[in-house]
Amino acid sequence: MALEYWLRGDIPPGPIKATVVTDVKRIAEILLQFKGSTIILLGSQLRQIEELIGEKVIESFTQIAEIIGGDVVVSDSKVIERLDALNYRRYKILFPLEVAQNLTKNGSKHKLAVLVGFRYSYAWLILNHLKHYRPDLNTLSLDPYAQPNATWTTPSLPLQIWFKNIVQLTDTLKNLLSR
Repeated sequence: MALEYWLRGDIPPGPIKATVVTDVKRIAEILLQFKGSTIILLGSQLRQIEELIGEKVIESFTQIAEIIGGDVVVSDSKVIERLDALNYRRYKILFPLEVAQNLTKNGSKHKLAVLVGFRYSYAWLILNHLKHYRPDLNTLSLDPYAQPNATWTTPSLPLQIWFKNIVQLTDTLKNLLSR
């Protein structure tokens, strides 16, 4: 029996729904499979998540980006301030819709787009656009709620458990690379 997640908003009829990945090691394998050709979009909701759980969420995603050699894209000024405070300078400032348009153009080197920290409906639209206008691009949603328009998504989880999985993902990536 397939794992069916609770959807906030269903996808239009016809396309295949995202594969829910519950194993952190499998997520690490996906990220390493696309090492060097991944783009990570960080949304403004990461700040609110950090405030709610009192943990360094943005720092975890910068570590993941470093490990997999991913390009980080951000548009929120407060997230940019946090990246600067962490002395992380390997990011680009672009609006998410601009990134989606750039990814759908021919010649994009990216084979995997990772979205995290966006409002549900906004990420839903970006992922839907990428799925239909760049079907060869794989997408991964690392948000604390399931995204049906991604290629892979994590299940909907309480924030504390979700963050625990992100920390475990970082550790798993480090362990897999050290082998």
